[in-house]
Parts: sequence; C-alpha cells; structure tokens
Amino acid sequence: MKIILSILLFCSILLADRDGGPYIGFGYGLSQFDDDGIYKELKESESTAMTLYGGAYINKYFSVELGFVNLTAGKSYEAIDATNQTKELSFSSLNVSTLAHYAFFDDTLDFYGKFGVGDMTAEGVGSTGFTMLFGAGMGVRFSDRLSMKVAYDRYITDYEKDGLKNEMHVDFIYTAFEVQF
Repeated sequence: MKIILSILLFCSILLADRDGGPYIGFGYGLSQFDDDGIYKELKESESTAMTLYGGAYINKYFSVELGFVNLTAGKSYEAIDATNQTKELSFSSLNVSTLAHYAFFDDTLDFYGKFGVGDMTAEGVGSTGFTMLFGAGMGVRFSDRLSMKVAYDRYITDYEKDGLKNEMHVDFIYTAFEVQF
C-alpha cells in the first residue's frame, strides 16, 4: 500500500501544471477519540496531535496529498476495558488524499474538501489497518509560496472485537503552515 501511495504522489507531482506545483506543510492541533463503545469508559479522550504532509496542486481546483498524522502527539488516550484495567491508546496514520479547492478573492482564500484513505496504526487497541479520511478547511495565502490553513479531519477505522464490528472515530482540528514550490 505504501508503494502505491508513493507512486501516485510522484506521478501527481510530474503532472502538475504552472498554476499548480508541489507543496509541503506542518500542522498542529487537537484530536478527540470516539471508541464506539469498545471500552467500558474513556478516561482521557483528547490529545494534542500533529501532521506532516506533502502534495501537489494539479491545478487551482484539485490537489493530491500524502500525509502522516500522529493523533496522540501530546499524550495517549486512556480507556478502561471490561476487566477494569486502564489501557493507553495511541494512533497514527499514513494516508493519501484528494482535495477539491475553491478559491476566492484572487486566490487569497481557499476553501477545500478532502477525501482520503490510509493505514491506521492503533497501539493499545491491537489493530492496524484501513482507515477512511474526510475533511474540510480554509486556507489563507500570504504570498505565492506561503499559506496557512485551519482544518478539520475525521479518521474512521473499523475494529472487530468479540465478533462485533465497531467504527472508531478520531477527529482532528488543526492549524497548518504550507510552503509551495
């Protein structure tokens, strides 16, 4: 899966036109975990989180992105399981996304929607695997190369426990700075 994601990103950078081009970004914010009833109780369901991503604008309306997000960068989530034991949970994901942009005011403001898939690593849960990603955000361009965005991403991961299928959610609200080349 990681090889396919890398090939898609590389091909997207090669296809970028003059109005587009590659970019990198770093974001920091807050994440919140919803376990869908897997655990008896969540003692700590919020943490600080960070993301590092790179991508390419194909044109001013469409971009693709490869990103890594550590959803428990500050501290791990804490849950109490059925045996009353406290478990520390941490999540990270490597994902690829497509973004649909709509720019206003001579490309100064940029609203976007995001859809992606990735590989979620969930330590303490005993599960790694496929995750879906949905998001939205708004960016402000300061110059031809520098912009800042405020965004919301939702990671959805299926988890099976005791024959029951659950859907864990991790919400991530963050601010990011982006440099376009």
